[in-house]
Amino acid sequence: MSPFGSLRSLIAGAGLILALVIQPARADELSLVFGGETPPLMNSLNLIANGAGFYEAENLKISKSVVDGTAKAVQLCASGQADICPIGVEAAISGYDDGARLKMFLTRASKFGYVIAVLDDSPIKTLAELKGKKIGVHSLAGTSPIFATHSALKTVGLTPSDYTLVAIGITDAAAEAFRSRKVDAVALPLYELVPYMVAGLKMRIFHHPTLEASANAGYLAAPSVIAAKQDAFRRFSRAIVKASLLVRYNPEAAARARLVAEQKPFAAEDVRKNAAELNAWQDDLPAANPKSKRIGAPSVAGMQSYIELLHEAGVTKAVFPASDIVTDEFIPFANEFDRKKFETAAKAMR
Repeated sequence: MSPFGSLRSLIAGAGLILALVIQPARADELSLVFGGETPPLMNSLNLIANGAGFYEAENLKISKSVVDGTAKAVQLCASGQADICPIGVEAAISGYDDGARLKMFLTRASKFGYVIAVLDDSPIKTLAELKGKKIGVHSLAGTSPIFATHSALKTVGLTPSDYTLVAIGITDAAAEAFRSRKVDAVALPLYELVPYMVAGLKMRIFHHPTLEASANAGYLAAPSVIAAKQDAFRRFSRAIVKASLLVRYNPEAAARARLVAEQKPFAAEDVRKNAAELNAWQDDLPAANPKSKRIGAPSVAGMQSYIELLHEAGVTKAVFPASDIVTDEFIPFANEFDRKKFETAAKAMR
């Protein structure tokens, strides 16, 4: 039996497929569009929801397409040619002036994604101690990551003239620059650092002092599509909430589900490594507090602060209401299921 078939049998035996909800007779189709190939870790929740059968449990048929760049993905979602964009909310903020309306209806994190990190044995213990230091970023041509870094350091009294941003590239090149101390710190999305943390690179993480609780990555869609497919979006949201809870209750089963969804051969070592990554990351995933009934909820207040920050940086021409780009209308439904039964079944999965 294939790993996929074996996992399905386990899930069905655990009773997760029933999901304690009367299922509609017809499976609804939703399309996800990605602006380029992204690391599997970044897309863990939708992969887990797929591989663990949570989409199927909600009578959803999810398709995936990859296009060239975030701008193209935004265009397709804003025009209604695709249903959901799993992207950062920055695309909705920066596109607002051009009339590209998108709303984040569900987060795929519990915290603001951009962080500043130093090696664990660094003498730097606070953000203020980055004065006079070199901070590595992917590229000096970036927008939101650089603005977020400036904003975080501004809270401790530092201005851009007090430190130096250095372009260090991406993935292994960035990690090597960090490891070899070519820079004193890095300012990157946390999910990019997790694999290196699991591989043994010890570091100290600084979250944004004022935006930490404001997740800026999630699932976005055009308001017209949200209105037209409300029921399907509710069930999609619940599948993602369950995927997040599975990471919390059973990282190994979540890792196996993620690998199954990738539809590539994998071994026990792959499961172990992926489970370690999910376990290291889970405090920043939506179910950081598994007892919460607001898992996946965007922060309207936090987004308002972020909009104001990006306006000050010149990304938008005017400040607009955060309710134009985030909504929590599906959160009550997404969190409404028998949590105890789900927890028991999730912990029993192998």
